[in-house]
Amino acid sequence: MDLNNPFLADLSIHRYKVKIKALTPFLIPYFPGSMLRGTFGVALKRAVCLNRKQVCSDCLVRKTCIYHFLFETETQNSIKGITNPPHPLILYPLDLGGKNMKRNSIYQFGFTIFGKAIDYLPYVIYAIIKMGHLGMGKGKGKFDLKEVRKYTSEKRTKQVFNQYENRLIPLETSLTLKNIFKNKCKGEKLIFKTITPLRLKIRGKLRDHITLKDIIFAISHRLKILSFLYGEGEIDLLKNLDLDKILKGIKTASQFEWTDFKRFSKRQDTHLHIGGVMGKMTMTGNLSKIYPLLKLGQYIHIGKNTAFGLGRYKVVA
Repeated sequence: MDLNNPFLADLSIHRYKVKIKALTPFLIPYFPGSMLRGTFGVALKRAVCLNRKQVCSDCLVRKTCIYHFLFETETQNSIKGITNPPHPLILYPLDLGGKNMKRNSIYQFGFTIFGKAIDYLPYVIYAIIKMGHLGMGKGKGKFDLKEVRKYTSEKRTKQVFNQYENRLIPLETSLTLKNIFKNKCKGEKLIFKTITPLRLKIRGKLRDHITLKDIIFAISHRLKILSFLYGEGEIDLLKNLDLDKILKGIKTASQFEWTDFKRFSKRQDTHLHIGGVMGKMTMTGNLSKIYPLLKLGQYIHIGKNTAFGLGRYKVVA
């Protein structure tokens, strides 16, 4: 695909920031992504499930169920090589590090919705409210949802929900691929920095050393599937693009190391060890062709376990 040409298809990306206020004490772990997704899943299922005693695979209404679509995603259309399709919803921590939540403490996290899944935004917000009733983290702390804000640009946000009005404020603004690809690289140096661990599997094996080519392929691969499932049609950014030629004009210096952490799996009722690479990669050279792809990857996350926030990074000049 010629990246300078308009897209024949598009994918809308809706990014939100959530603010909660603790009602009772609880502990947020170093990596809270698994906690956020797990509690959200329980809350959403209790809110919408018609038969909680059944597993989703045996449920008559699973193909039209909101919980199943957002949380236990499966595809009715076959995608070559894909057995576990990506979810249309990501919940993620804004940064890493545990926090001892006391009464009235404030905590913020983010979520992203892709494409047609935006129709279910009211259910997502309702489930977050229910999360506060159920309790979260060590101590099962209760909380109030204070507000939800939507990103109208890379940094600016606008309120779409607050605790006092208890209604959703319509806001049609979304990030699109066409908007992202208008970004131009203004220099010859960029730094790729991980925010949450990055788990890239290359030829069936997790990598503790990743290359720029690995990153570009991961972004393109994820977009291809997301756009096919939730957008206006499949988008292949690397089609007819001589990536090897482009990368020859770029030098990289990497500082990555593998980081392990534990997460609790409610389904398996045990703590699981999970990890990924953390660090940075400095790129110098002609970056104009890959800059839009790197910007895109910031919003869609890359690699494994993106549903609870892994694979998040930022690109800085």
